[in-house]
Amino acid sequence: MRSTLILLVAAILTAVGVSPAHAATGTYLRLAHLSPDTPAVDVTVTNFARPDWSVKLNGVAYGAVSGYQRVEPGTYTIAMRPAGADPKTPPVISATLQATDGRAYTVAGLGNFSALALKVLDDDISLPPQGQARVRVVNAAPKTGELNIDRAGVPVIERAIFGQATTYSLIPAGASVLQVVPKDATPTDLPVSFDPGGVYTVLVLEKNGALTAEVKADAKGAEVVPTGGVETGEGGTSPALVITLGLLAVAGAAGALFTMLVRRRG
Repeated sequence: MRSTLILLVAAILTAVGVSPAHAATGTYLRLAHLSPDTPAVDVTVTNFARPDWSVKLNGVAYGAVSGYQRVEPGTYTIAMRPAGADPKTPPVISATLQATDGRAYTVAGLGNFSALALKVLDDDISLPPQGQARVRVVNAAPKTGELNIDRAGVPVIERAIFGQATTYSLIPAGASVLQVVPKDATPTDLPVSFDPGGVYTVLVLEKNGALTAEVKADAKGAEVVPTGGVETGEGGTSPALVITLGLLAVAGAAGALFTMLVRRRG
């Protein structure tokens, strides 16, 4: 009976389209505001092929990084407007993303406001070698100029330039302390714990004149981190909501099947 139930539940999962968030079977997008002197913005994502579909984040402030959202492969426009602005007004800045299957992207506002750029970052969420993690740095702290990341006195990433993302570097998994070493500022210690097979972004920020650093998990075991909450525009439905509703349907159907099988065996 148990094997029968498992097969039936698997069939239902396939029918409703619920699958793990593996990079090889999906396309993922997240948004970030990493421009220190740019006020809060509203960010809108639209799909060229589906003009009735949109996703919107309201009041996104410096340092914010959304969770990944699964999207269909295709061409997208990402636009930033001042928080509360009429959606019909011209954006402060925009970018075009050509999203392909099996890839993940971070679209981030980077640099100072006077030279603000909306950049598309390719997130390498493929599985690192056994016992390793993959790490990069996004330097969003203007006073640092450029910086290095050291571990136990050994450079892990060198010359992370303000307003840019570095390439990924491999690092042994486990708990340790990274040291953020700016060219023109005091170093900052960052306690970390990297899971084997994990992919991470070290985000370096500057708030109230002080340097801060935090780690964002991009993926674990070639699977993107859970999606974040996103407010959808008219005609759009949050992928997280779709998955949640699908899981509820699966749970209800599985429960009904289990009850039916038990009754038949009784």
